[in-house]
Amino acid sequence: MPQPNEATRNPVEPVRLAVIGAGLMGRKHAGLIHAHDACSLVGICDVHPGCKAFADELSVPFYRDAVGLIEHEHPEGAIIATPNGLHSALAEICARRSVHTLIEKPIADALDEARRIVALEDDFGIQMLIGHHRRHNPLVQEARAIVNSGELGRLVAVSMLWTLYKPDDYYGVEWRCKRPGGGPTLINLIHEFDILRYVCGEIDRIYAQTSSAVRALDVEDTISATLSFANGAVGSLLASDTTPAPWSYEMTTGENPYYFHADENCYHILGTLGSLAFPQMARWRYADEGRMGWQHPLEASCVDVPPADPLVKQLEHFCRVVRRVEAPIVSPRDAAQTLAVSLAALESAESREPVEVMPV
Repeated sequence: MPQPNEATRNPVEPVRLAVIGAGLMGRKHAGLIHAHDACSLVGICDVHPGCKAFADELSVPFYRDAVGLIEHEHPEGAIIATPNGLHSALAEICARRSVHTLIEKPIADALDEARRIVALEDDFGIQMLIGHHRRHNPLVQEARAIVNSGELGRLVAVSMLWTLYKPDDYYGVEWRCKRPGGGPTLINLIHEFDILRYVCGEIDRIYAQTSSAVRALDVEDTISATLSFANGAVGSLLASDTTPAPWSYEMTTGENPYYFHADENCYHILGTLGSLAFPQMARWRYADEGRMGWQHPLEASCVDVPPADPLVKQLEHFCRVVRRVEAPIVSPRDAAQTLAVSLAALESAESREPVEVMPV
């Protein structure tokens, strides 16, 4: 029997979604879909037969290949949560069958693969969303709104810390210890670079240095970088996954209950009229803008931002993207630019020279 297309499908019906890749993030996505009224989980795909037990728990069909899943279950959209190197091939399988996709971050391991995914959107006329889910966090949305409103004046600088201690067994997984996909820059800091671009503007130059001295792995455990933004602002980033410290997005935002929560800040955004500490959302400025200077008192005010699970918000957004009600908040080209910044940081550390970040 022919399946209804986008034009004839009742928009009130739950959006039919599939999950390709049943690892940690794939299972998280599958659980969220299964629990949400706006969508229905029609199948799970993974090359490992042991993942069938998880599909059975959710009472959905299990497939070993994406083609079989799509052709038998006819999803409207698919979430691709496989290793990064498989993203472009699976995105093409979906695109050729008119299935819209949400691809987990990073979009790919390399820019040429990212560009292949960018081309699919135009070639096949599908909607593609990339899973930089932190853009959906209300705290990030509020920080962007404050910067864009001009309340802080002209952006001057931003300082970012990402410091915590990863348990030693985290690196018991081989791919996390090697290139192209391993190391905190591509696993973790790609999130930070994406937030910087989203809130503060495009990064056009980066000068980085890394160290592997503590863990002695092939990938870095510590990185520092200076950043130049296209709008004239500058920035600094210091990151390490080998220090007992609370100054990271994960620990300060409370976004993921798995992490210890600390009432601290990890970003400081500085403008000519004021500054913002994130995620406590304290705004500092002079009470009288006509009397500015270090001898005058500063006042602080905090914005109360109601919490929300960004993965749930991203799923709801993806459902609207599939139905073409909204444009993707993170397009493939946008995500490819975040990848370009992350790769430029590693290139700079390797060459010990500043690297210009070119538009993708």
